[in-house]
Amino acid sequence: MRMGSGDDGGSFDSHRRFQVWRYTVSMRQLLLRSTKTADVPTRVDVFFQDVQSIDLPTAMDELRVEMTAPREYRLTGKGWSGRVNAALVRVAEDGGEYNDPSSLFIGGL
Repeated sequence: MRMGSGDDGGSFDSHRRFQVWRYTVSMRQLLLRSTKTADVPTRVDVFFQDVQSIDLPTAMDELRVEMTAPREYRLTGKGWSGRVNAALVRVAEDGGEYNDPSSLFIGGL
């Protein structure tokens, strides 16, 4: 799934727990991850590219991402809300392990 860069907006919803997994200053990339659990055999990566600003907690119960304006994403969940200013968002769900690189971009963040 891809949001931004001229798309009609769109949204992403998950009832899983996410964490700020990694941020790369030089590439302005942010990765939020929900890892596998005993009950859930997949992980979910939410990747923001060309990040200009971040206002998020480090751990998030549930996650909804909505594009509210060009480069503006509102993120909400159970008992929290935040924002990310970025060019686009990509979401992937796969069977990757805890520390496996994300499949969303070359370089393996």
